[in-house]
Amino acid sequence: MRLRTALLSLASALTLTLSVSTSAYAEAEGKFLYEYTERGVQDSGKKTDPDLNECYDVVASADSDVYALDPNNDTDANADLYPDLGCEGTKVATLGPKSESGVHFRSVRFRAVPPSE
Repeated sequence: MRLRTALLSLASALTLTLSVSTSAYAEAEGKFLYEYTERGVQDSGKKTDPDLNECYDVVASADSDVYALDPNNDTDANADLYPDLGCEGTKVATLGPKSESGVHFRSVRFRAVPPSE
């Protein structure tokens, strides 16, 4: 009887372990490309396989005239774009997977695309 209880406990623990969502550690697959101009110099940046639900500042400066622009979301996730560092402020746009825009932004957060219903 004890063996049966132990095996049932082990099977339950294994099932629970395997069913725990890994979305907290998931990442988008692909690249997110953007351009920016800082101190008169135009440059480009990219995030490769970014973590989901993590905020990324894409410009290093909080100067009012420094923004990233022309984002190209070549990932498999949604990209929420924000006007301020730290994903602060009202979201200016959401780019779906494989899309681009001419919007200006300073930070981005990637979210999994909800499953089709």
